[in-house]
Amino acid sequence: MRTMVTDSEGYIQLIGFLTDNLALFEHTQAHQNPLTICDYVSEQLSESVMLVCRQHEHLDSEHRFTVIREIDAIVNDLEQVLSGVWMSSPTQQQQQFIDEFVGLIKNMFDNQLIAVDPI
Repeated sequence: MRTMVTDSEGYIQLIGFLTDNLALFEHTQAHQNPLTICDYVSEQLSESVMLVCRQHEHLDSEHRFTVIREIDAIVNDLEQVLSGVWMSSPTQQQQQFIDEFVGLIKNMFDNQLIAVDPI
């Protein structure tokens, strides 16, 4: 298995959704707390990948490694798109968008993994 999500049409549309909403990231907060957009994205994706692995507990190590590799690629894509604000503190609205975005990513993985490991 080479990729699950990052080469799919759905992922391309999801990146389009992100770029369509870049205006949300035009205004950032001064460092009111040590949490950055980078930190927030990483935390949310980490929680999501752990949930995916728990929900699909019978996946073999190859599939788990594929999920982790793809999450790394997704973080890299997000870093490129949000490079100008990557180290800024996220606003509440930005956190909500990231939560929605990560939820959509998780759904994409769930849909791919159901075919491999029916729940």
